[in-house]
Amino acid sequence: MRIPVVLAALALALSLGGCYTVNQGKLGNFVTSTIQPGMTLDEALVRMRAEQFDCQSSSAGTLTACTRTQYSLVRGECQERVDLVRSAASVRMLGGIDILAIKCSR
Repeated sequence: MRIPVVLAALALALSLGGCYTVNQGKLGNFVTSTIQPGMTLDEALVRMRAEQFDCQSSSAGTLTACTRTQYSLVRGECQERVDLVRSAASVRMLGGIDILAIKCSR
């Protein structure tokens, strides 16, 4: 009779352990290992979209805002936000990356 209780507790612990936790440093490390200034903007967009980011260019075209929604039991819905800045020398190149603060609904 104890085995079902132990299995249920283990299943709960495993499901909670896999939940998203807000970690700004981890996001920064992930982004800088995925894209780097100097690569083409098209390549950066392909990589960000492959990681489930939704990217939209600004009306001026100098900035592309990328967001990804993560869900946390404690913090609710969290938005990871990264701005891709076009190079001043070439509109086809990535000039910089701004990793913005993660925002959560709770």
